[in-house]
Amino acid sequence: MIEPSSEDFAARPSERIENVRPIVLSGKIDAGMDLHGAVVVGDFLVLGADEGHQLQIFRREESSDTWCLQKSLALADQDQATDIEAISFGEGCLYMAGSHSFRRRRMRPDLPVRKNLQRLQDIDSESSRNRLYRLPFDPKSGKPGKVEWIDLSKWLRKDPLLKPFYGIPRKENGIDIEGMTFCHERLYIGFGGPVLRRNYVPVMVLEFERPKNYQLSFVRLDGHGIRDMAAVEHGFLILSGPVNDAPGPFLLWWWDGENQVPGKGRTVQSAVMLGAVSTPGGAKAEGLALLDESEGRANVILVYETNTAAQTVSMRVALPGSG
Repeated sequence: MIEPSSEDFAARPSERIENVRPIVLSGKIDAGMDLHGAVVVGDFLVLGADEGHQLQIFRREESSDTWCLQKSLALADQDQATDIEAISFGEGCLYMAGSHSFRRRRMRPDLPVRKNLQRLQDIDSESSRNRLYRLPFDPKSGKPGKVEWIDLSKWLRKDPLLKPFYGIPRKENGIDIEGMTFCHERLYIGFGGPVLRRNYVPVMVLEFERPKNYQLSFVRLDGHGIRDMAAVEHGFLILSGPVNDAPGPFLLWWWDGENQVPGKGRTVQSAVMLGAVSTPGGAKAEGLALLDESEGRANVILVYETNTAAQTVSMRVALPGSG
């Protein structure tokens, strides 16, 4: 495991990020190199992976920064990749979102140029990635219930604003669900792409039982897409990053939750950039989970994707207006 210190992170406006500490994950971690979604529920940390089909549920050791793997839970058949990009918790249930995206096949240096050109032309999609799951979860025992799911793709491909991006590969500014949080009885689903003209990023707000009644809200993140989200007392923390495969930077923001589309008679408050969370080693920040919040400070866990193993850290973030 890579153990970053507070000096590992780039310049931070107003020094809002502090107390960066490594988090230890113990146990056999499935798809440990590409962990994405994360949420803390009581003494449990629930993680998902970009590849594979399982949730991984960890329990915190008493008075420790160590989380021990308790169980892995399959959401789909063994041969299906659920592409878990985001996890949240609300009203006694875990919610897990797949990317609902298309992908261009990767080229391989061991193949002839002709075959790599063929691979470059291939764009694929898997129905198992087009799922938003709901799973009852006991925050005291960690016992899960029966999983159910819905598919958001039929609304994504018909939406007047989003449909031009449906079918475009995820890393080429196509549809790409990356972040999610639960707030006020609704899911806030953040998109890694598309990022629209003037840097507007869509956030899909819906109730699981009534997805067709969704609304789109928009936030501006200086050209970044959303990597993950967490609801705090007076708004949202957003983890952002490049739309494509660029190495960074990765940033934390505070957003008041109000739609940032301007209009006559309304004042739009810009999202506040809290600081950079990139590492010199090039680890990509992919998951954000709220540990607790008090006195204008939020303690969070960040999950990184590396070329070697899972990397997680905790940090304290000073929220706007906290001094």
